[in-house]
Amino acid sequence: MRKVVLAVLLAVALVAPVFAADEGAMELDIKAGFNVMGNGDIDGHDADVDPAFTAGVDFFYYVMPQLAIGAGVQYVFNSEMDKSDGLKIGWTNIYTQAKYVFETGNDVFNNIYPLVHLGYGILRTDADEDIVDSNGLYWGIGVGTTIKENFVFELLYSNSNATFIGEPSTYDFKYSALQLKVGYKFTF
Repeated sequence: MRKVVLAVLLAVALVAPVFAADEGAMELDIKAGFNVMGNGDIDGHDADVDPAFTAGVDFFYYVMPQLAIGAGVQYVFNSEMDKSDGLKIGWTNIYTQAKYVFETGNDVFNNIYPLVHLGYGILRTDADEDIVDSNGLYWGIGVGTTIKENFVFELLYSNSNATFIGEPSTYDFKYSALQLKVGYKFTF
């Protein structure tokens, strides 16, 4: 079984560069979407988080014909946490990213790609002034596709960490969500 999987991966690696983007090509993606199935964990106490609208911009540079690296920024609008007396949270995520593009040869779904994000999440709350928030690590992993050369659709699991510093103690906060994003890609 391992030999079959290895043979298929080798075949894809040999064929993919034929259809991939040129080395040195650049992309700018403008995306909007929703965070769904959000979950907030404050020191082991789970709470559902309402769906939130997101907007962002991503930049990619192709270091190899099929491998692109880049950076991005995403704004997650405030949404309410259950069991929190109306506390609303939002994030601004700044990250580096990479994707490996597999061309499909299809006129509609041009390619598919695994995608990873790693960066810094800046927490925003509407909490009382006696609570200070400390920002932390943001990461995401997912998959995407390009439709009709310019339209982008991505599905990404993301996780952001922060700390609430207040009286009488400090609380670790973890937020995770499934992100559904659509966008438009400009190629340079």
